[in-house]
Amino acid sequence: MTRLIATGFFLLLGAAGFGSAQAQDAAKVGEGEMIYSDYCSTCHGEQLRNTSGGVTFDLRRLKREEHERFVNSVNNGKNQMPPWRGVLDDNQIESIWAYIMAKGG
Repeated sequence: MTRLIATGFFLLLGAAGFGSAQAQDAAKVGEGEMIYSDYCSTCHGEQLRNTSGGVTFDLRRLKREEHERFVNSVNNGKNQMPPWRGVLDDNQIESIWAYIMAKGG
């Protein structure tokens, strides 16, 4: 249900006359939130907040200039994190990045 609402919201933004770049950015963040929820939130927490007291990296600490580091870690894994190469494609990884930057970075 959340996905349906989010998708409708982003379509509405585009229809409401927002610039296409803004609508695309909002859509990418929304897509990233859904992918993050499916693949990342188990370890990194909902909305980038790990409240389980675990030792996973706090994604809110990522800075824009760390994009390459982020992509490398997602594709190849790091420490306890498994590699996601072959599971997530480049567009999905970029959507997750957009979500992280919008929420915390």
